Amino acid sequence: MTKTALALAAAMTSCGVLEPDLGAPLEAGATDGPEIIFGRDIRPLMDRDAEDPSGHGCKACHYSTEPSHVGTDVTGLDLSTLGGLRKGGVDTQNNIVVPYSPEASALVQKLRGTFGLGVRMPKNGPAYWSESDIELVEQWIAQGAKGDDSE
Repeated sequence: MTKTALALAAAMTSCGVLEPDLGAPLEAGATDGPEIIFGRDIRPLMDRDAEDPSGHGCKACHYSTEPSHVGTDVTGLDLSTLGGLRKGGVDTQNNIVVPYSPEASALVQKLRGTFGLGVRMPKNGPAYWSESDIELVEQWIAQGAKGDDSE
């Protein structure tokens, strides 16, 4: 390596890695662990139905592609695509997923039952998502909530 390349590598290491699309430093620990991929890791959680023993998903109420989608009709939140998720709904808007900031993301707050407006999701229930499910969503958001809008 040249002296310039070594200096650049040292500077990046000491001041944090920059996310190329956003130019923002990653939060501490955001790169720990495996990369979370929306389509592979998060979408299957959202696709679960009420009969799934591992927990309820979002599909029955918030997928505009389903015959019944009362959650989308009432709140405007369409989770059938990642692009729809990113738009949010009436109450959540673009705060539904705040890249690199799971604690500020309404999605995490809704799953934990701490969102100021509205009810816990899935609707009014106990925590249908396990702690590890929610932590996976948090890690995906901490890594920048990446994915294609069509997912």
